[in-house]
Amino acid sequence: MTMKILLGVDFSRDSKAAIRFLSTLRFPAKSELFFVHVIRAYHEFAMLHAHELEDGISVLQQKHYVRAQRHLTKLAEQFVDPALQVQTVVQEGNPGREILALLEQEQCHLAVLGTRGLSSIERFLLGSVSEWVLQEAPCSILVVRGSGRRGKRGWRVLVATDGSSEAQAALEMLNTLQFPPASEVFVFHVVEGTDYRVVQDDFRRLAVDASGQVDLADIMETIQMRKEVEGLALVKEAKKGLFNRHGKQGHISSGHAAEEILRAARRFRADLIVMGSRGLTGLKRQFLGSVSTRVARHAECSVLVVRRPKKDSKALNSD
Repeated sequence: MTMKILLGVDFSRDSKAAIRFLSTLRFPAKSELFFVHVIRAYHEFAMLHAHELEDGISVLQQKHYVRAQRHLTKLAEQFVDPALQVQTVVQEGNPGREILALLEQEQCHLAVLGTRGLSSIERFLLGSVSEWVLQEAPCSILVVRGSGRRGKRGWRVLVATDGSSEAQAALEMLNTLQFPPASEVFVFHVVEGTDYRVVQDDFRRLAVDASGQVDLADIMETIQMRKEVEGLALVKEAKKGLFNRHGKQGHISSGHAAEEILRAARRFRADLIVMGSRGLTGLKRQFLGSVSTRVARHAECSVLVVRRPKKDSKALNSD
C-alpha cells in the first residue's frame, strides 16, 4: 500500500507541531510526502507607490520564494524514513485554494495542517485555512493541535465509530498508519437520542398494556436498550478490526454525538481523535456543520477526519 500525504507548512508554531506529529508516524513503503508552503505577501505591497508596485511585487515574491524553499528543504531533511519520498512545493496565491488544488492534482490520500487558533466567534464567522480544507478536500484531513512533543511516548487515540462506511474507512486508515508502540486506542460509540418518528414506526412491533394503550415510556426504554446493545456490538467489532493495537479499550455513551466525543476525548486525555466524515452539503453544512466538523472545530487535541477517496481517483495503491 502507498499513500500521498500533503503537509501544509506556514512556519508557525502550529505548523511545526504538525511536522513533529507527522514525524512520529510510519507510512507504507514508497509513500510520497509533499511539504507545501503558499506565499501570500500582498499585505507588504500596500506601502509601495504605484510606479514601484510591479518591481516591488517581483522582488518580494522572489525573496519569499527563495526563503520558503530553503526552510522547506531543511524541514524535509528531518524526515529520514526511507519509506517516504519527500518533495517540497512553494506556490503563490490563496493558501486554502492552492492546497485544495494540489490535493486534487496529486490525488492525495491525506492532508496534514496545523490550526491557527481563533476565538470561538472568529472561528465560526470567518473560518480558517484548516477548516476550509476540512470542508472541501476530497481526501482525509489531519488537523494538528498541541505541541506534538508526546509522540515518542506513544499517543492516546480516541476512535469514534457508528457502523457507517465512513467509520469503517477511519478504522482502515488507523490500520494503515503506524503509531509508536506505546500508543493506546480507545474505541467509542455514541447512542444518540431516539427520534419520535422512530418510536411511531415501532408501535406495531412492541407490546401494549392491558388496556390496549401504547406505553410510550416503555417503548422509549426498549428502543434505547436495543440501541445500546447494537452500540456495544459495534465497539466490539471495531476493536477486532484494529490490527496489532495494544491497550485497546471500548465504551459507549448516550447523547449528542459531537458533544459526547469531545467529552470522551477530555476524559481519556486523548492526543488524537479519529473519525469518519459524514459531511453535509450547501447551506446545511454552512449553518449546522457535520459532527466531524464540530469536533475538529472545538476539540482540544488533534483530529483526523477520514474520507473515502472518490471512485474515479486513485485509492491506496497496491505495490
